[in-house]
Amino acid sequence: MSVIFVMCSKAEASGPGGGAAGALHQAPLSQRGIRFARRLAKAMALSDEDALVAGPMLRALQTAELWAGDSGCARFVHPLAGPRPYPLRFKLPPQAWDPPLEPKRMAAEFPAFLLPAGLPEHLWLQGIASMPGPLLAQHAATMLGWCRSLEKRRVFIVTDEGTISSYRQLFASSIREVSDMPEAMLEAGTGTFWALAGESDRSSPSAR
Repeated sequence: MSVIFVMCSKAEASGPGGGAAGALHQAPLSQRGIRFARRLAKAMALSDEDALVAGPMLRALQTAELWAGDSGCARFVHPLAGPRPYPLRFKLPPQAWDPPLEPKRMAAEFPAFLLPAGLPEHLWLQGIASMPGPLLAQHAATMLGWCRSLEKRRVFIVTDEGTISSYRQLFASSIREVSDMPEAMLEAGTGTFWALAGESDRSSPSAR
């Protein structure tokens, strides 16, 4: 099994509240973002041997929905794929980072995306934006185990650049660069590495 992190498409330039901060608050995909997601669906076709895991952000779920199409891949939304600044800053302004979408809203607007059972409620409410590194490392190891339990050939995680960078650091000893990703994925810096489950079995992530 391969776990492949993919950056979600871009959202509209401004969301509720306007300005740069408003752009982070669950704005929908821009037209450019929609075109990118559709190119992604053609460049990296999915099947029932794959799983697609979106972060609980509107732009990530919309990207994943357009990418999945009618492919038959398994679809999930996971709070540990939520937005996270990199490097981590504990003193973020009150509206500097968007909170996860509410589970009820996700279930209503994206019914094809399942919510993993048994996760603590606080993960859905608070997300991982300000989670300390050692705690994120523990959750990341658990999430990788959950990915393995899906028994899929490939698990694609659609999330933000900061989250990708955070996991890249955690799994530094278990990743390899990917140079043969489709051009549509590389355009936005997506698909930058694979976390290899076989290697991760031998070494758990550590906070740095």
